[in-house]
Amino acid sequence: MNWSDVGGWLKENAGSSATLVGSLLTGNAPAAIAAGVAMVKSATGSDTPDDVLASFQNNPQTVVELKRIAHEEQKSIRDHLAEMERLKLNDAQAAHATTQATIQNGDNSDKWYVAATRPGQSWVSLIAAIVYVFYDKSPDATILILLLTLPWTYAGLRQVGKGINAVVTKAKT
Repeated sequence: MNWSDVGGWLKENAGSSATLVGSLLTGNAPAAIAAGVAMVKSATGSDTPDDVLASFQNNPQTVVELKRIAHEEQKSIRDHLAEMERLKLNDAQAAHATTQATIQNGDNSDKWYVAATRPGQSWVSLIAAIVYVFYDKSPDATILILLLTLPWTYAGLRQVGKGINAVVTKAKT
């Protein structure tokens, strides 16, 4: 058993104040997990996840004590959760920026074959899809979608919802 199991139990069984502590224990930020573990240890007096969970299950007073501690630390808990979410979003944003910079560097390359690679792949894939549709007796939708993935991505359609939203928005105007 580990601390995330204790956190899962708290989220399911202990009520609103303790749910925040459960969220800390099931998260992936070491500082937040440590804060949750400290509160749980303080409420139960136990050091291991097995003992803590047994204490919560067998002695309702420990859950009440955890709720009291969590209520006192509620702002700190919410700050930890907000910080974890902010870090996750910043990481995703940085990954996206890196991907875009890599693509732009390739598109702006001085070497013709580097700059022509992505559009060339897209055109070849589009032509293959067109040939496949007209020359296959019963084209498979999966194969067709796979062949059209590169041209659609190069054209900016990176998810189906984005394309549908663009069509709906243009239809409304």
